[in-house]
Amino acid sequence: MTSNSQTVLSQLYEDIVVGTFSFGAKLGEEQLVERYGTKRHILRQAFSHLEELSFIERIPNRGVFVREPHPTEVTDLFEIRQLLETHAIKLMVLPAPEAIIEKMREIQARHSEATRNAQYREVLHLNTEFHRVQYSHCSNAALAAAIEDYAMRTHPITAMKFGNPEIMENVIKQHNNIIEAMAGTDHDALAEQIRAHFDLARIERYREQYDVRHGADSDSVNIRPRRRIVL
Repeated sequence: MTSNSQTVLSQLYEDIVVGTFSFGAKLGEEQLVERYGTKRHILRQAFSHLEELSFIERIPNRGVFVREPHPTEVTDLFEIRQLLETHAIKLMVLPAPEAIIEKMREIQARHSEATRNAQYREVLHLNTEFHRVQYSHCSNAALAAAIEDYAMRTHPITAMKFGNPEIMENVIKQHNNIIEAMAGTDHDALAEQIRAHFDLARIERYREQYDVRHGADSDSVNIRPRRRIVL
């Protein structure tokens, strides 16, 4: 993938995650080509990558739309994340090195500032950086990469908390608790902080909202194999 293609992919991904394009929004080629200052074939490459991640869907004779994931799919993804991350904790030596702890604190300070200034694009990037540093202490690099991959797949859901000051302040508190647990020696305490950070109640809230929009009897879901894409 060329640098231009990567840039367009990252921009479109970010616009979807922060809600510039909401679930169900039509992604018109002409408008996006102008928005990103790119060419149609590069935009279509971005579409293909994001379709593999199930961020978007192409509907014949209608166009390309931001895909709204079914709650069952969301539950499955978070279950995988929990399995991966709790296993990674078992592979960590605690306390984590001071260099990792200090780096996480530095990132979190910027994350907190961006949150309180409602700079949600920056919050998105800093959140990814925070957890990338956290799991760099895992001895299995492939596992750390898988954790980042599956976290990215849930970003359209996790970012729904943007704009809710109470929830965002709680995220800051959770990150600080994770740092303190990484600086300690208790693996169970760290695992508990990771589980708390998932806030699985948000999945139930998402299901309730989905049922309001589509009806409680809506069971259709289309989950396809997806490859890892670095953004």
